[in-house]
Amino acid sequence: MDWIATLGSFGFLLVGAFFFRKLWLGATLALLFLIGLKLSSGVDFGYFANPAINGTVISIELALLLFGAYLLFHLLQSNDHFRTLNKITSGFSSRLTVIILFSYFLGSFMEGVAGFGIPAMLITPMLLTLGFRPQTCIIIPLAANTTAVTFGALGTPLKIGLGIFEPDAAVRFTVLLNFIPAILLPFFLAFLFEKTEQTQINWAKNWKMLLGAGMIYALLYLATGSLTIEYASVISGIIGMLLYTFFFVSKEENPPLRSWLDTFYPYLIFIVLLLASKFFFSEISWSITSDTRTVSLYQPGAVFILTALVYHLYIKTQRKGSLSFGHHLEHTGQIVSKTVLTIFLLVCYAQVVRIDIALLTQTQLSGLSESAKLVVSPVLGVLGSFLSGSATMSNLIFGNTIQSAAFAAAHVFLLSALLNTGSAIGNCISLQNILMVKSVINAPEVSYSKIMKLNLILIALYLTIVIGTSFALLAWA
Repeated sequence: MDWIATLGSFGFLLVGAFFFRKLWLGATLALLFLIGLKLSSGVDFGYFANPAINGTVISIELALLLFGAYLLFHLLQSNDHFRTLNKITSGFSSRLTVIILFSYFLGSFMEGVAGFGIPAMLITPMLLTLGFRPQTCIIIPLAANTTAVTFGALGTPLKIGLGIFEPDAAVRFTVLLNFIPAILLPFFLAFLFEKTEQTQINWAKNWKMLLGAGMIYALLYLATGSLTIEYASVISGIIGMLLYTFFFVSKEENPPLRSWLDTFYPYLIFIVLLLASKFFFSEISWSITSDTRTVSLYQPGAVFILTALVYHLYIKTQRKGSLSFGHHLEHTGQIVSKTVLTIFLLVCYAQVVRIDIALLTQTQLSGLSESAKLVVSPVLGVLGSFLSGSATMSNLIFGNTIQSAAFAAAHVFLLSALLNTGSAIGNCISLQNILMVKSVINAPEVSYSKIMKLNLILIALYLTIVIGTSFALLAWA
């Protein structure tokens, strides 16, 4: 019965999202089917209490995040803030340089300090203002934010998801598994850029730049990931960005530091406020019941709103006649209101179904061969992120299965690394993440199927390399 409920509801979700092209409808049908089948099998309503509470809490946090991200973007756009950024990037000889600089390196830095899907939500509107097509602005930041998520925001997927607090064998395996994909990721992004922008890339001209970007990031990732789980993505992103700019952006194209500061000071304000908020408030939390998700006083969405307010007040001192902050709040609320309902339905479904998935995998997969476990572990991670929209949540769902003696046997560290890698790369096809990013730039015309089709190619290639590397590591060990 559990298999029928899980697979049936999942089928309804996909039909609604891709056949009817209405994600809210798919989530509603999946939720109704799942609840109806469980009630008919004798489950009482109390079973759904905790998932409902957890779903509500998560939905409110995501709604706050979406509201804040769109509010900041709307304020920046309405004040023509991106004019300086357009001047900077117009001087670059290659638009591909912009993609690598912002999506790959800056995205990794933002992932390392923020997480929560913030990198794609910040970089997507940047790319849109630079004249890239909406589907490019959505697909590429999601795809670029894969390797960095293996360490995430200050090591959260490892610390909370798998209970790893120091660089151990699982962390070392994670770094080794992702080293080659990190080198090749700029090539994958260039391929996606070619498809989304419907342009032809001069591969003979650009391969050195792409390889250089990948090598810079991969070497930093390898070095820092072996020493720290908190700052690997931060250091790889920001130091990598500086080295990439030094080696592959000519002095004639590289604008003065003042231009960069004029462009990114709102984001610097956001990062400073975010880190301060995390330092002071991350330990302050409470739970509605002992078995439900804790509510933290640290909320990145609130930091977005505060940043928007600070920026608005600064602009108001510089210019006269600017619109009131209340007007921007009202406009943002009108834009994101429909998306919030879809998020709520999707998150509640994920909370109900994740319990069944965790139990089913733990009972059904323990008898697999060692070779099969190397394939299944990262696939489970992708599935977990697809449903939950979070690498940390995916690791929590399947971590016990992977780390149990019945499943892991002697290779628990390698299998944990494979799960964590799958959880990281699965973020780029999460319906929740796609919905959030689409809503930030208000781009309903970009279909889920188009995004999934291209990013699934990336996941297939990434998984092939990672699984092949895991077999090589196992044979070598």
